[in-house]
Amino acid sequence: MMPCGDHAAPALRGGLILGSARCGSTLVSQILNAHPAVLSVSELFAAAGHNAFRPGHLDGARFWAHMATPSRAMSQVANPDAAPSEFLYGRVPQPAHDPWNCPPILAVALPHLSENPDAMFDMLAEHMRRRPAAPLAAHYDALFQAMARQVGGREIWVERSGGSLVASATLREIFPDAALVLLTRNGPDTALSMRDYPAARLAIWCWRRLGPMGLDLLHPRRHFGRGAAWPLIAAISGRSGVRRIVARRPGLAEIGAFWSALTIRGLQGLGNARPMILRYEDLCRDPRIWIERLGAHLQAGAPAAWLDRTVGLPQPRPSRLAALSSAERDEIEHACAPGEAALAAYAAGVDAAATRP
Repeated sequence: MMPCGDHAAPALRGGLILGSARCGSTLVSQILNAHPAVLSVSELFAAAGHNAFRPGHLDGARFWAHMATPSRAMSQVANPDAAPSEFLYGRVPQPAHDPWNCPPILAVALPHLSENPDAMFDMLAEHMRRRPAAPLAAHYDALFQAMARQVGGREIWVERSGGSLVASATLREIFPDAALVLLTRNGPDTALSMRDYPAARLAIWCWRRLGPMGLDLLHPRRHFGRGAAWPLIAAISGRSGVRRIVARRPGLAEIGAFWSALTIRGLQGLGNARPMILRYEDLCRDPRIWIERLGAHLQAGAPAAWLDRTVGLPQPRPSRLAALSSAERDEIEHACAPGEAALAAYAAGVDAAATRP
């Protein structure tokens, strides 16, 4: 592990994987983490939660506090019990922090990069806390630069967080030069997976219950992670409130409608951007082709050793729709239809732009 100093280093290029939750983004992070030139940053924005994109200007101590201070509410949806496969810190031997209430950056991001995430955490803390006041984007750039120095040899950072599509406009504003990848998956299958995921259940509850009060979880400028009211909501909800919310399983129409709303609003936030569209089903069907295209789009290249190491990672899974009755299948497909139509129209526009002379 390299020391984390203040010496000047070439700026890293940036990349963003945008998608709804449960669309295959964990798989993409695993693939990118094996690339020798890519700093694969997994679930950093999602773990930072209500403070991920606010305020726009702050000092390093406050920025690091957002990365390092456990949230009682978020700990109910991000812990070894609620998210066992995604929550990597729960697998760390002899952790320095409580895995059920750990610093956000330790939940997934640092264990994804290092076998000793606690040591990496301490080095980053020393570096980031002493930074002067600066725009939020500058702190994130400095954080990615420091992470890259510790793992060595990286040319581009690529962040992926579940549900990041809702923040597409914000992320484009903070990182205007980042390469964009829109990761998609069959709507009903995605929605059914979200239905059983604690963080998605909490998001659906907030969308349904708080929306009528003017707190729009999907608003392009006041979404979760950016709106000023969300830290207060998180503080009020505490542990018991969140626990009750995530214990409830949403209905099929409700989860399908949420997936459609998130998809439509997120695509609107992309505006005139032309991301690479990576379909989960295509990735599983022809992994070598699509992994190679992903490397090319990120301008990281596709080394043969990387391809050989990762082509076996995508594994097609049976559709969850097969377990539903005909009536249930119709219900969720109807609820997801608006989102599916928006995705198809957006993809057609991207394809048409790519073929214009």
